[in-house]
Amino acid sequence: MKTVTATLAAIFFALGSAGAAPAQETYPNKPVKIVIPLGPGSGNDVVTRILSESLEKELKTQIAVEYKAGGGGGVVGADFVAKSKPDGYTLGTLNNSVFTFSPVFASVPYDPFKDFTPIARLGTGSTVLVVNAPAPWKSLEEFLDHARKNPGKVTCGTTGATAVGGIDLELLNVAAGVKLTIVPYKEGSGPNLAALLGGHIDCAMQLWPILINHVRGGKLRPLASVAPLKEFPQVPTFAQKGLSAVNLEVWFGFYGPANLPKNAMAKLVPAFEKALRDPGNVAKLQKIGWRVAYEGPQEMAERIKKEFSTVQDVAKKAGIKAE
Repeated sequence: MKTVTATLAAIFFALGSAGAAPAQETYPNKPVKIVIPLGPGSGNDVVTRILSESLEKELKTQIAVEYKAGGGGGVVGADFVAKSKPDGYTLGTLNNSVFTFSPVFASVPYDPFKDFTPIARLGTGSTVLVVNAPAPWKSLEEFLDHARKNPGKVTCGTTGATAVGGIDLELLNVAAGVKLTIVPYKEGSGPNLAALLGGHIDCAMQLWPILINHVRGGKLRPLASVAPLKEFPQVPTFAQKGLSAVNLEVWFGFYGPANLPKNAMAKLVPAFEKALRDPGNVAKLQKIGWRVAYEGPQEMAERIKKEFSTVQDVAKKAGIKAE
């Protein structure tokens, strides 16, 4: 009798266990890795490190940074994020180039609309045309006059031909009637600026937060910017110089691979929002030239679709063909 009772008890226990929903694993229970697609010292890297302390506090885990540079504009790093396990432990600090520029102008190994989960958008940073401080050109007019007299001989670096800066240079070529030779540095802004400071190229079109300390230190001279620069209002915008077509800016966001679980998103979204709204973090980001404007997942998804369509239109009107 005891055996029958024990057997029945075991059966009912088994049936009860089979019918119960499995307990969802607590997230996060290990470090969260954030992929930087443009190498050490890039805007992606600086932004992530500024926010890491707040994120660690909110998520109660370590934030680890991993570099995956290459592909121009961050395509290799973006693809790594897209193909990572969707468990919330591999994220990426990715800029709009990988979603709305590279897919328009080149073949990329991911779908910008289907292969990512948007989490939070930081805001925007202007692209700026700079030359070495000892360079003979004191103004945009002088620089463009030199370029017209030397078609194809003036070299200008950027983070990939299909990155925002590269497309802005293409737009400048068309709008100003010049032929700058674009030199892409697929490993990121660090090698680009090293080449410029070393005198190997004539100019660079880069993100302002990457340039600001070099300009403050008197090493680089800004000739024109896509948007007004708060700390250097004397630097003209391209629009002020009659080149309003040169108007594309950089923005960064934080993403995971597609189909991040709900329990991960429930922690990540508020953690990033709090970090990006923290007055101390905002002050640090503004100090290096960012215009901080937080957006959540839905707003980001809508922005990508809208900007993708806009860039397609820009490419068509400017006659810029895909690689």
